Amino acid sequence: MNGYAVVLASEDLEKLTAASTIASVAAASDVPVEIFVTMNALRAFEHETVETRSFVTGELGQAMLTREDVQIPLFVDQLRDAKELGPISIYACTMAMEMMGRSLDDYVDVFDDELGVAGFLNHAADKQVMFI
Repeated sequence: MNGYAVVLASEDLEKLTAASTIASVAAASDVPVEIFVTMNALRAFEHETVETRSFVTGELGQAMLTREDVQIPLFVDQLRDAKELGPISIYACTMAMEMMGRSLDDYVDVFDDELGVAGFLNHAADKQVMFI
């Protein structure tokens, strides 16, 4: 195995946070990480969603957004920081963006590029794949 490939399909804040935490720790440990954001997960990366913090959450996600005594970084901030720590690349799914009528400009600035599934699979060929 030569790193991790994360397919991020869920828009749940808890899952986004788990994925960004795993990716950050791996990148900080100099383990390569490739993240493919697809399906409903793309919604969570939209400018408006991030600015208004209108995420899909469960009980833990609500606590992460509202509790002042515990500071958990927002997943997009954690991913930006991870890029400064180690080898991490983040791609938006071309097909899902096209279906929703979106472009990379509609999302916060964490994506390195957009890719189709075949392109991502080429990046992930030698990595352990996680689906979140």
